[in-house]
Amino acid sequence: MKWYKQTYVNHRDWILENLEVLGLSNQEAIIVLLIDFLNCNQIKITMDILSKKAAISQEDLDKILSVLAAKKYLEIRATNKQVSFILDGLFDIEVAKTQNALNSSLFDLFETEFARPLSNAEMMKLSDWVKMYDSKLIIYALRESSMYQKVSMNYIQKILQAWNDKGITAKMIEEGTKIDIE
Repeated sequence: MKWYKQTYVNHRDWILENLEVLGLSNQEAIIVLLIDFLNCNQIKITMDILSKKAAISQEDLDKILSVLAAKKYLEIRATNKQVSFILDGLFDIEVAKTQNALNSSLFDLFETEFARPLSNAEMMKLSDWVKMYDSKLIIYALRESSMYQKVSMNYIQKILQAWNDKGITAKMIEEGTKIDIE
């Protein structure tokens, strides 16, 4: 299953966190967020709804949808009963795979280190950490816990909290600044 289809992934947080990387204009971002909201709440999407909620003309909406489709962020599928607005391309871009936010390789790294799949609660905790800490810092905390042979989410949380309290950054670790977690 793709990382963005996991139940613990908050699409809107990810989109907002990666706006500059995605290169969305203000209106494009609003339309993307509206489509995601409507899809998540299983509300039928129509041009009228998007136009009214975004307070833009139908003509401008057509242009925005064309741009999003050209960027391969949006796919519009028409079946005989309804039209589907699919944003998978937004999350499938190569940038999404390399970004710090909700990076699937971070989850893979934890699962490798733990030598088992992460539980739902552990994935949610890791997802929360990504919002609070630099991904590099999370990886360094995982390595630190491995060094002490105390690989657990609670121990890693203590390391991250201690580093945060002391103002320790990933850059400081990379530069070889002496780190004491005790």
